[in-house]
Amino acid sequence: MNTNANQNQPGTLTINKVSRRFGGVIAANGLDFTIPKGEFLAVVGPNGAGKSTLLQMISGIIRPSEGEILLGDRRIDRLRPEAINALGISRTFQTSRVFPMLTIRDSIMVGTQVGLIGGGRAPRKYGPVTELISALLRLPAYQARVAASEKRVEDVMAMFGDRLLPRRNEQAFSLSYANRRRLEIARALVQDPDILLLDEPAAGMNPTETDELTEVLADLRRRRPDMTIVMVEHKLQVVRQLAERCIVMAMGTAIVDARPEAALEDPRVIEAYLGTRRTAAAFGKVNADD
Repeated sequence: MNTNANQNQPGTLTINKVSRRFGGVIAANGLDFTIPKGEFLAVVGPNGAGKSTLLQMISGIIRPSEGEILLGDRRIDRLRPEAINALGISRTFQTSRVFPMLTIRDSIMVGTQVGLIGGGRAPRKYGPVTELISALLRLPAYQARVAASEKRVEDVMAMFGDRLLPRRNEQAFSLSYANRRRLEIARALVQDPDILLLDEPAAGMNPTETDELTEVLADLRRRRPDMTIVMVEHKLQVVRQLAERCIVMAMGTAIVDARPEAALEDPRVIEAYLGTRRTAAAFGKVNADD
């Protein structure tokens, strides 16, 4: 499934024969594909397919048991999560993770800290001691960087309409579950990432909220066509509307890699969601005799 055409190109994410075992359980089994810079890739499949495990490995939360993950020509699967984040890979999580006692504004501001302390994609201008002194004394250069970060936070909140911006000074625990999901996405976006990993962004949202989020992500694509987005999502209508390519996983293996309209109609995908071929045939989706 892996193609060599885009391997080692700047910004290309390469999943090279990656497996992950937890004891006797194989959560990922020989995953092998590339994600070119600027692609919107959806990863779908039934519960337990290994989708979130894939994102965990890309972001450094867990390490592959076998294989390697590369960003361009740099291997990243042995880096710490914060080092991977500093390279321009940001993510959201499957379950909502917010700082409940921080204000919404400050919760999103947390996402700017990699840029404030230097390093990552930008060369470090000062050593850690100088950075600390600049922060404590509020020196002009440091204040300018903080002001730029604050402006970025306001701009990102505005992307979500009136869901976050008017409530910027309220504490995060006051948000509904759907708005906490929005806050998480905003915190990831404020980093201005090159690669955005979204783990079930529409989870817990009603149809209206799902449509709003879909439009936000579509608008993001218009604004940042060079940003790579990898989205794990169970709501297949969101996948159909947004993704350019779809990888379907089942039992840790990528079983289909195609455009969404082809991938989601594949008999192997229907069987993976509905169970045995006989069960799928009962729903009129496949021929039980095939």
